[in-house]
Amino acid sequence: MLNKLIDDYLKENYYPFHMPGHKRSRLLDSKLGYKRDFTEIGGLDNLNDPKEVFIEMKRKIADIYKVKDAIISTNGSTSGILASIRTLTKNNKNILIQRSSHKAVYHACLINKLEVDYLDIVSNDIGAITDISYLDLERKLNSNNYSALVITSPSYEGYILNIERIYDLCRANNTKLILDMAHGSHLFLTDEYKNSFDIAITSFHKNLPALTPAAAVLVNDESIINDLRFSMTIFQTSSPSYLVLQSIDYILENLDEVEILNEKLSRNLDDLYGLNLKNLKLVNSKNKDRSKILISTKDTNINGKVLGKLLKKEKIEIEMAYPSYALLIASTYDTDEGFKLLKKALLKIDKNIKQEIKSYKFSYIRPKKIFEIYQAMDKESKFIDISKAAGKIAGGFTHAYPPGIPILAPGELIDENILENINNFLENDINVNLNGNSISVLIDKREENC
Repeated sequence: MLNKLIDDYLKENYYPFHMPGHKRSRLLDSKLGYKRDFTEIGGLDNLNDPKEVFIEMKRKIADIYKVKDAIISTNGSTSGILASIRTLTKNNKNILIQRSSHKAVYHACLINKLEVDYLDIVSNDIGAITDISYLDLERKLNSNNYSALVITSPSYEGYILNIERIYDLCRANNTKLILDMAHGSHLFLTDEYKNSFDIAITSFHKNLPALTPAAAVLVNDESIINDLRFSMTIFQTSSPSYLVLQSIDYILENLDEVEILNEKLSRNLDDLYGLNLKNLKLVNSKNKDRSKILISTKDTNINGKVLGKLLKKEKIEIEMAYPSYALLIASTYDTDEGFKLLKKALLKIDKNIKQEIKSYKFSYIRPKKIFEIYQAMDKESKFIDISKAAGKIAGGFTHAYPPGIPILAPGELIDENILENINNFLENDINVNLNGNSISVLIDKREENC
């Protein structure tokens, strides 16, 4: 599709008196892809008003994911999340979001001035998010009038929710379901994918062979498609990356190759999860995507950050480290050699560490909300030492990145439990977006609760 159009165009040897400014010059570094970087010239369509090749590409995406329509994004899942929430909350500002939603969801609540309610989550003994509270969901949907529910599945660590059950509850309560499926673009290759949602947002670059930040919005509710397309033009650049678009096209044109490689990945994962480790633990369960390789350091003398450093010494770069685990991501394009390297490294590290029973203190606490996010962000704030923050109201977001899930949102009460969570991250050398040792709090002119 798109790649063939560009191949044919390049053969014609047109001179580019148009953007981009690099002009595909031979003076530039050939490794950076300048020769295939284009703009919306005749024959190469317009992503924000598709009429030609992008119509064909989006139809193919819709077929793959078994949905009614799709919108391509070269601005990642973030623009899709922002556009989806804007579209569905124009006439009803009440929204329910999973507490462990990505910061992009919280930013959408901020800019659309939404009244936010939170859905409780379930985490396991190492602090990974494994599920939601369905009792909490049913109770809240029955007693409130929400425009939309936003959930995340798979989670960053790969845990998959019961989407069909959630969708049934949403439809019974006239609430639209937005699925943040950023980490599940590859699930159509498995029996774990379900198309039970009104809108889903997925990132091709996370688990499939696309350039960062290739993504798409998947749509089952045709009544909102026009509004959603307009919202995407607000949040998506008017100069989309043709290099990113070509990488999406590669997937669409090479599905047979991707499927074959996925079978090889499954065999490599079988072998990996069969490792005989004495101290480390490869975490797996029936509702988990195995390609998210979750390695627990619980009850050992190292934490997830140290495990990441030890793996780096063995020439392995991990995705993320938390106090009691490290996360690695496998994909269809991992090599046999890569898996051999990982297995050898894990066996070596496992042999050189020891068991040590220790308490694990972190959990995703839902703080008390004093103000809505947008209300808090309109107020004056200041930075104070975190040791003096108990009893104050947060003036900004506090999160560890990755994964970018807020520990605190603006307008929430900072209590001792929240501070314990933050300090637990800091003690385990996890990056938290603090200003040194200071945290933003709201200024109360009466010096009360600020």
